Amino acid sequence: MLLSKWRAGVLHRQVRYLQTVLNWPFQSEIKISEKMKSLEESWSKKLMEHFENQKTIPCRLNEKKYILSMFPYPSGRLHIGHMRVYTISDATARYYRLNGYRVIHPIGWDSFGLPAENAARNNGVDPREWTIQNIETMRRQLKATQIQFDWNREISTCEPEFYRWTQWIFCRLFENGLVRRTQAEVNWDPIDQTVLAAEQIDNEGRSWRSGAVAEKKKLSQWMIETPKYAKRLQEGLRKMSEQWGEVADIQANWIGKCDVFRFMLPVIGTENEFIDLRIRDIFEISNAEFLVLKRTHPMADKTQEQFPYKLPFEVLNGVTGRRIPAIVVDDDYLPDTEFFLNSRIGNFKTDKELAEKFRVQEPKLKRVLTKNDIQEMAAFGGYGGYETSRTLTDWVVSRQRAWGTPIPMIQTENGRRAAAKLEKLPVLGTDRGQKVDEKRFETAGTFDSDTLDTFFDSSWYYLRYLDPKNASKLADDVFLKEMPVDVYVGGIEHAAVHMFFARFVSYFLNDIGVIPTAEPFTDLIPQGIVRGRTFIEKSSGKYLSPDDVEYSDDQKSIRLKSNPTVEVESIYEKMSKSKNNGVDLVELLTTDGIDLTRLRILEAAAPRAPINWGETDLKGAKKLLDRIATMTSDVIKSRVASSEFKKDPNIDSQIKETYNFFVRNVGMCLEVLHLHNTALMRLQGFTNALKKIDPVYLANSEEGIRAVRSLIIMLQVFCPHVAAEMWTALEPDSGLILTQNWPEIDADADVEFLLMIDGVSGGRPSVGRQKIENLRLEDLWKRAELNEHSDILKMIKADGIVLKDHRFSARKGFHVTLVCNTEGDKDENRKKIGKILDRIQAEKRKSDKKKKAKKAAK
Repeated sequence: MLLSKWRAGVLHRQVRYLQTVLNWPFQSEIKISEKMKSLEESWSKKLMEHFENQKTIPCRLNEKKYILSMFPYPSGRLHIGHMRVYTISDATARYYRLNGYRVIHPIGWDSFGLPAENAARNNGVDPREWTIQNIETMRRQLKATQIQFDWNREISTCEPEFYRWTQWIFCRLFENGLVRRTQAEVNWDPIDQTVLAAEQIDNEGRSWRSGAVAEKKKLSQWMIETPKYAKRLQEGLRKMSEQWGEVADIQANWIGKCDVFRFMLPVIGTENEFIDLRIRDIFEISNAEFLVLKRTHPMADKTQEQFPYKLPFEVLNGVTGRRIPAIVVDDDYLPDTEFFLNSRIGNFKTDKELAEKFRVQEPKLKRVLTKNDIQEMAAFGGYGGYETSRTLTDWVVSRQRAWGTPIPMIQTENGRRAAAKLEKLPVLGTDRGQKVDEKRFETAGTFDSDTLDTFFDSSWYYLRYLDPKNASKLADDVFLKEMPVDVYVGGIEHAAVHMFFARFVSYFLNDIGVIPTAEPFTDLIPQGIVRGRTFIEKSSGKYLSPDDVEYSDDQKSIRLKSNPTVEVESIYEKMSKSKNNGVDLVELLTTDGIDLTRLRILEAAAPRAPINWGETDLKGAKKLLDRIATMTSDVIKSRVASSEFKKDPNIDSQIKETYNFFVRNVGMCLEVLHLHNTALMRLQGFTNALKKIDPVYLANSEEGIRAVRSLIIMLQVFCPHVAAEMWTALEPDSGLILTQNWPEIDADADVEFLLMIDGVSGGRPSVGRQKIENLRLEDLWKRAELNEHSDILKMIKADGIVLKDHRFSARKGFHVTLVCNTEGDKDENRKKIGKILDRIQAEKRKSDKKKKAKKAAK
């Protein structure tokens, strides 16, 4: 009752101050696409004020949707790639708000990192000062886009209030035996003088930032034992594959096959070096008497050219307590023998010559240990013993830089290393490498001088958004119940590494009881890059400015303005200053406006696909808006007294069918398929269908006006300002467009009945929702086999493919989706299913051709 009164009061106040910018209905031919700037100037403040005010009001549904876009590095300038990811997340967030959900849509700053430190060094400024200035600039730019972020949740990873909890997570990992100090071979950037993660090196072996060829270097580093979680994380991906699609495959490849056991064999005589041994048969470790390493193994002597040779040290087999030698062989030694991470246990039969040459004695009695014995002994000594990936190694988190989260470790006076006490955190940047303040930290010693990999900061930031001001906890349990993130939007390039680390930390925090769910992200919208048109001088490879080139007289080639004989090549590449192919987003928004820029971005391609910016334009977007505005104007103009209007059941039925089809399809594209470009195409189709109907009928029939209202309500997800103008013109007494509900399809309408097999769509026919929405799993499968999906399921069975893990998902008014996996080789089965689908399509085309021929003959 109180909520209804409040809404009525708000509506009354809105109606009083809502006024259109244009005069409706149009008295002459007006193109609304040419009035965008004045519309945005008038509507932006009203829409944003309402967005901020409505946060305190209960939503229709007592259910949240956490929509998260990957937070930006504060470089100081927003670019078109940022605009793409945030437009996608904003459109998704707006859609869920209109559906009555309580939406969490935060923003923050991934503010530690090398660029700030390099800028400080080059320009003589403090990195913190440089970063904060950039954040202020980018915050202004972001707010100018009118994207509806929850700015009250804003975080920045370089603030002690944030990185205190980054350090807290590190200390908890250390406390649980997952952090160790290890001498290891790392990738080293000789220019930036820091360790590089594997993903920061390009295909030519160069640093992603400095361009220098990365070197191999042995350093004592802090490492996190991520392989201990590899098998669980790999298994978790199987459950997420339906929603994650190719991202699950990318991350699965990053983790690697998890069918080996890991043993860490300490190098005797060193403090923290070990050989990382992976073996298929866990029982081999019981009788391991020597190791065989390839010449490319990190422990091998790179100066040696004579093979085989024995390394000048022994390693400890932690399970048996035996000291065993390591023998290095050339890479072509026994090529059919299996090595993991370039090492294996020596075999007295296979490697008989090696054993004899280096006098390794085969024990007369074999040790017999159970699997449980082996794993218990290995775990007790910290030697591993768990099943893991063939290839995944420990996460090296030490970075030799100043501008980062200080590693909260102390070298104590007795030579031990200890974590700072949790209640004494944070360790500040000024503490790095300094003597510990005993009074404050209650420990004597020296702080570690390194900082954490910035991937550590971004491995948990999504949790802090839920309770960003909490000074006593990472986040309160009440707010952590909002996990997991429902939709995560960001670059496809982060599918492997960032998301792996985020999942690892989330699993760990779930294990120790901090958060209620293991998987941090339910659904993903991976986003392709925006590429700019690049001009390159063919002879030299030099990048040119667009102002330096021109088309030839026949428009078939490009040449240098100053010298027409010089040929120029044009290609699309990732935008960068050095390539002169960037787009100034601030200038773009000033020229084209917010709504048209949003439409251009969303229309250009599916979120997953890259965009070639020079190939896109505003023609289609402008035409769509002008057509909807003209139709809206005609409808307003065509309103008549009810006594003068006569209903036609046939036209009503046609409008109703059109309404249900397009409302369902737009919703499906936004919520289920995440195809914002296709959703726009459906809006265009809806517009075309309504334009064929007399505006007098649209204006005066219940079905007609419902369809026009729904079209404008759905349009606001893509271009909120122009939709607000059209809505107020059409419904001046109904309040702001933001207060409307997303349209729903009728009870007797159709929904989609999808079949997904190993992530491949087996078809999506439309079926009456009353026929399938309330069926149980067994009945749905029975119906699929007998009716809508009978052809493909019969062919799959005939091809010998066995289906398993039958389940279904559904969203009322949208779809019912049957999901299953196949037994055996997934890739091979996908190819077979693809061929079956091709055969079905070919048969359909043949059948359609015959029907057309018969029709033509009649």
